[in-house]
Amino acid sequence: MIRQYLAVVMFLLFVLSVSAFAQDEDLQSTVDYKVNKMKMALKLTDAQANAIGPIIKDYLIKRGAVLQEVAGQGIVDHVSVKSTLKALKEDEYQKLGKVLSNDQLQKWIDKENLMAVLNPDSIESTVDDGQTLGPNGANFKF
Repeated sequence: MIRQYLAVVMFLLFVLSVSAFAQDEDLQSTVDYKVNKMKMALKLTDAQANAIGPIIKDYLIKRGAVLQEVAGQGIVDHVSVKSTLKALKEDEYQKLGKVLSNDQLQKWIDKENLMAVLNPDSIESTVDDGQTLGPNGANFKF
């Protein structure tokens, strides 16, 4: 009986670790995809590409945690979620601004804003308030 219990526990631990590993791989592939996309669109140097990877990963982890937290809730405070996601995006842009030139950052912001307009049903654009980020401020859509 104890062996069977131990076998079940070991199996569950194995399944959970495989699931966590798969999620990490999915996250890393998303980060790699976005970095490659930015590298081509913005003509990034290798140093810039290496520097933005952790910034993007940090944003995606934090954004995923916010969305996961509200996923099971019946009634969601959309204003609060929108504000939190907007602050995360602002933080990401500030960090990217330390790695990218002003022109590169503005080009990327414009591209993300355009994608939000063209894909209104995506997770990113569901909290869109119609504003855009200018070179001097944090009024943007994501």
